[in-house]
Amino acid sequence: MYSLTRSSIRIVLALLSCLVLFAPSAALAANSTPQTATPMSAAKNSVSATLVGSTGGAYNFYQFRYQGSGAPVLVTLTFNSTFEGTSSQAFGFNLYGPSGLSYQGTWTASNQGTSTIQYTLSNTASMDMLVQVYNYTAGMSIDYNLSLAGLSGGSSTGIVAQNNGTPGQAVSVNTINASLGGTLKGEPGGAFHYFTLLYPGGNSAATITMNAAPTYNGQGQAYGFNVYRNNPVSGTTTLVSTSSVSASDVNSETLSTTISQSSAGSYQLQVFNYWPGQTITYGINATGFATSAHPASGNTDGAHAIVLNSARQGATGSLTGNGGGAFNYYLVNYPGSNSTLSISVTYGNTAGVPSSGLGFKVYNGSTLQATANAQDDGNGVLSAVYNYVDPDAATFGIQVYDYAPNNSVTYTIYQVGSR
Repeated sequence: MYSLTRSSIRIVLALLSCLVLFAPSAALAANSTPQTATPMSAAKNSVSATLVGSTGGAYNFYQFRYQGSGAPVLVTLTFNSTFEGTSSQAFGFNLYGPSGLSYQGTWTASNQGTSTIQYTLSNTASMDMLVQVYNYTAGMSIDYNLSLAGLSGGSSTGIVAQNNGTPGQAVSVNTINASLGGTLKGEPGGAFHYFTLLYPGGNSAATITMNAAPTYNGQGQAYGFNVYRNNPVSGTTTLVSTSSVSASDVNSETLSTTISQSSAGSYQLQVFNYWPGQTITYGINATGFATSAHPASGNTDGAHAIVLNSARQGATGSLTGNGGGAFNYYLVNYPGSNSTLSISVTYGNTAGVPSSGLGFKVYNGSTLQATANAQDDGNGVLSAVYNYVDPDAATFGIQVYDYAPNNSVTYTIYQVGSR
């Protein structure tokens, strides 16, 4: 057990202060030492700053109070990574707690010159935490933003695993991005926590990253997570992906996986621990998932198209086909800037319905941009997908169609990347 007295972190602060003694005084910011760390809280959960690097290390420090109880708190550092030579060894952050507790942020994303480093903190004990942002690249000035999500009293809270040890007890997650946390005592036959996530399809990337402690030093993988897909056609679940270790140090491991599928659907996240008698604490950051799609109505012509955006990511509907076509209409505003737009329509109740009669068309004004035909995704589920990247913004009209006579189908439409 860790000693949780505030004096413990003062010792850490004193030790860390030695790291900055030889930094050039002209480069030191007001929070360049542990003793002058900038306070952060649920009310002040984001800060932007600049850090000029030094071969001996340049540092900015921040401090926050972690509430414990296994609550997941996501620490995120974003910065411009277009500088040559910038890497996780040269720029990033460390977390320090009492009694020598320390964690290192892990790179999770790099997109269009912006990189993201994150760590999801989860612990049963409340404690003071010190964040050390570092830059070892000589003379290089890096602008960054540091943010905290999930601190007690804030608008963003994580989900703590409770009574979810079987698939039937799975905790339902209904957000695009989620922070999950918990403690799990290992058993020889495996101990488990279950969560249910919604995936939007369209071959969009959904990433799950788990930070867990303590580090397992044996052979194989004693703990981690599996991702299963629930198949509405067969009524079975299929293993889609298993976590792999992406980073490890003496205090914790980072495990991650990314899934990309054409069809939208429900996925089950299974956290497992086969380390007999050992309790692990874990924090999970899940990104790229979906909120529940709600029924659409009254959108049978272009004048009544339903807008899909960040507030309404998707919708459900039904069509009864005929030779002339049955249609539902949607609008999607694409932001441009070479960002990726993914649109998927996943069909249900398709027994005996030819896939050739199902799909959707994408219009830019009155011009037909593309036609996406429904195809079997390899698991018996029919879905149609459209992906788009362009520097210019645009508004697209989406016409979901059913040309299969006398057949009624249900569908779920999702977009990822609209504004």
